[in-house]
Amino acid sequence: MPNNHRSRAAARPRIYKDKALETLIVDGRAVAYQDVGSGPTVILVHCSGASHHVWAPLVATLSARYRVLAPDLLGYGQSEPWPINAPLRPWSDLSALLALAKLANEPVHLVGHSYGGAVALEAARVLGLRARSLTLIEPAAFHLLKLTGRTREWQEITDVGRRMTEALRRRRDREAAGIYMKYWVGRLRWWTMSPRARRRVGATVGKVGAEFEAILRLSSTVGDYQTIHATTRLIAGQRTLKPARTIVEELATTLPDAHLYVLAGAGHMSPFTHPAATSALVAEHIDDAEARVGYARRASTDGQFSRRSIA
Repeated sequence: MPNNHRSRAAARPRIYKDKALETLIVDGRAVAYQDVGSGPTVILVHCSGASHHVWAPLVATLSARYRVLAPDLLGYGQSEPWPINAPLRPWSDLSALLALAKLANEPVHLVGHSYGGAVALEAARVLGLRARSLTLIEPAAFHLLKLTGRTREWQEITDVGRRMTEALRRRRDREAAGIYMKYWVGRLRWWTMSPRARRRVGATVGKVGAEFEAILRLSSTVGDYQTIHATTRLIAGQRTLKPARTIVEELATTLPDAHLYVLAGAGHMSPFTHPAATSALVAEHIDDAEARVGYARRASTDGQFSRRSIA
């Protein structure tokens, strides 16, 4: 991680209220986030083209017993828009997650989907022991395909990114949006979307293209990910695309404490298409991680009492 990133992440973020969401300023950019509930902190990170709203079913499940922080990543929702063809530094969205973790002032549970999963993975690496658990729903850590020699999958996903970014450079935003959406959700789904939904995708596709390029430039290595000891649940849709499935399979063997759950009937967009099942899997993993902490604390306390009685 570059030294200039560390200094920025260390700065105390500025906070103010805006339309029921909190907003913090990180690296000079405004990031809006939802802050609800109380208890141990969970940070939810949405996919490309979405916002914190996608997590509504999960927030409803968790907020009775956890504090939930759900940001709108840069370029989405109520966060600062992202200019077409502007480069995205690898730490831009990561800085927002680290700032939220600093606000929590305690170990956090990280949950991320697709691009948000790639950002959550990097956050877990930086936070170390401050990441209590990690749940990754098909993280878009595309660079891992190249690192692990999965050439066919690497070429497939980089071809999508190349065609999309080339269209963006020619300012063919609708063409770029079509390339992106047809790959991830299918041609029929894209063709049958409402005009309003298509416009919404077109308005954010510049950030999506920037995210593709930023991920491909990540310098994290397999060894870096092997230092992540947070208990990790990897979730993949049974019907997902090969590159996405390959990434979770590689992470399942790379991360020291990880397991893979395959969600029946789902594709890449399971938080949208299977919200109840996805929410249940995420909540179960976080609850299990909290139970581990409670057990470890009780064991430590019992051990102290036992040693004292013997003395």
